[in-house]
Amino acid sequence: MKINFKNIGLLLLLAVMFSCSKKNENYKDLIKDGEVYYPGVIANTNYRAGNLRAMLVWNPSPDPKIVKYKIYWNNKQDSLTVPAETHSPLDTVKVLVPGLKEGTYNFNVYSIDNSNRVSIAMNINGVRVYGPVYLSGIFNRGYNADTPYVVNLNAGSVKIKFNTPDSINLQTIVRYTDNTGKVNAVILRPDSSAITLPNFKFGTDVTYQSSYIPTKGAIDIFEVANVSTFPVIRRIGDITSFYIKNPGAPFQRGDSGTDKWGTPKDWLFNSNVLNQNGGRGGGWSWDSNGVIHFETMDWGGANLENGKIYQTFTLPEGKYAMDFTVQGYGGNFKVNLLAVAGTTLPDINNIGNTLGRFEGDQNSLSGGTRTITFTLTQATTVAVGWVVSTGQYTYLQFKSVKLRSVE
Repeated sequence: MKINFKNIGLLLLLAVMFSCSKKNENYKDLIKDGEVYYPGVIANTNYRAGNLRAMLVWNPSPDPKIVKYKIYWNNKQDSLTVPAETHSPLDTVKVLVPGLKEGTYNFNVYSIDNSNRVSIAMNINGVRVYGPVYLSGIFNRGYNADTPYVVNLNAGSVKIKFNTPDSINLQTIVRYTDNTGKVNAVILRPDSSAITLPNFKFGTDVTYQSSYIPTKGAIDIFEVANVSTFPVIRRIGDITSFYIKNPGAPFQRGDSGTDKWGTPKDWLFNSNVLNQNGGRGGGWSWDSNGVIHFETMDWGGANLENGKIYQTFTLPEGKYAMDFTVQGYGGNFKVNLLAVAGTTLPDINNIGNTLGRFEGDQNSLSGGTRTITFTLTQATTVAVGWVVSTGQYTYLQFKSVKLRSVE
């Protein structure tokens, strides 16, 4: 069979021309409404975590036609629209998304221009939102159990010690009471292991509460829900000046008299003690520059019965010693050196339960110092002092008292 190559070439040429004509028609159909235009997209997307909210951060699109941004999350079930207020790529856009539940979110951000054309999506994925679950898992910074505090006796201050915190610890607020009764708040930074509490009122509560940020740059601070209490801090040794007024050596006079007999300043007493100078004085005399003084009425008169001199205050739990130092005595007497729970001292014939007691007379008191000890298992209001009865021609003097906290 003879092939006519000239005819075959003509057929191929016609086929190519038809194909090109068809492609041109299809292309014209695709662009019959003009070229496809996508608005410019945002750049450098990021986020900052928060408490049931998040802040989305980006650099804006430089496209001057952009008028707003549309943000979607939860598979486009939730959305938020914000205006485009800048087109400088050097600026930073910050968008707060509130009302979120705790968890991880993926956000899609679209740029929209003045013709309502929408850009391709820019994604901000893995956005972490914190809430009650996170809060339940953070705790107050731990204190140093081996050496929780160091007392400076001279300065009247205490240094409390803490363990190294987690890296996300922001601060710990420590609250304490000073000797004026004022509650102070001081801040312990995460890079410090101890903090000093000046003018500290020993035996009062020290509380602390820590705060955390879940991630670097988070917009919210989480404060631990509960407040923790530091171990009770006691000043071991002489605590007289913190609790007892006018402790003696010498005792100060409290009344306005000028003769030998008066009343002791800052001490409570019953009327039985006022048995000198027609009931105008008693309980204090100027002997040895000022002493607590029990004596028979006008020396040769009626016996002193059930005379009481005392102070009352509240002590924290702990072990204590109360020293009573004798100045002098003569004649027959019965004396009780007491520490009792409450705000007054019992009668000499019905002493009952006491925290600490020395019961003596002219034969057992002797000179020097007598000490009573007692233990409190919780903060307790106590009364401390003397209950005395004397015979005729009798006196009994004390020159000082001291209160000590002991191990």
